Amino acid sequence: MPLNLKLTDLPESITRLPAFPRIISELLADLDDENSSMLTLARHVERDPVVTGRILSAANRILYYEGWPEVRDIYTAVSLIGFTRIREIVLTTSMVSFSGHCRTRFSWEHSLAVGISAQELAQRVEVNPHVALVAGLLHDVGQLWMSCIHPLEFQQARLLVEVHGKEICAAEKELFGFDHCTIGAMIARHWRLPADVAAAIGHHHAPSDEAAAQKLVSITHVAELIANALDLPSRNVNRVTRLSPAAHKCLGVDWSQDCSALFGAIEARYQYASAIFD
Repeated sequence: MPLNLKLTDLPESITRLPAFPRIISELLADLDDENSSMLTLARHVERDPVVTGRILSAANRILYYEGWPEVRDIYTAVSLIGFTRIREIVLTTSMVSFSGHCRTRFSWEHSLAVGISAQELAQRVEVNPHVALVAGLLHDVGQLWMSCIHPLEFQQARLLVEVHGKEICAAEKELFGFDHCTIGAMIARHWRLPADVAAAIGHHHAPSDEAAAQKLVSITHVAELIANALDLPSRNVNRVTRLSPAAHKCLGVDWSQDCSALFGAIEARYQYASAIFD
């Protein structure tokens, strides 16, 4: 039975979600801090033992292939691997650990694929790739709320999509009164995430011309289409929906040219990143 929820009822329920990783907010703040250093990053990481373990595991995988000896402390890992790579690992690890509370493996693997696609796109259109990674990782956070707070209705929405071929946002509106994009944007604002990240989450499915004028919105929209086109992660119902003409124009990417380098980088990074969490 449809819930017919009101948006005014949602703020209280958002507080029942798992605690948002503080380290992500701190890292996003540090992106604009010219005085931020590797030492600051290492101090962020070492406060979370789960993240520290994942970082060291990921770092040692990288070091092994590059012929470096194993490291056992986060400060050495940061100095050897580098600021940018450690940031990526921290953001990805934190988001996968967070979203894994209520979501299936496919759900967080999909978010991982979109995050990596968004980051690779951002590097080509002069947008901060770390912010794009976060937007991609969080683009379906509204579905995290649905699966945690109203799991039965969330499963019913999935059945409407997978069995009856209904479009996901339409199915969610039928059961909840709104879709995961709307609740996702509200969650992002509740967590005080950057306004452009909230906009990207809120408009990633079908951005209006006005919304698509924001590069991060268009990046997140196109990143999901790319992830689905590359079948990352693989499933029978992956669909390439309509590309927003406004998003295409905003990014200025010529898709008629050879995009094998972009797609190859996304596929390789996704396979490596997903293997870390096996």
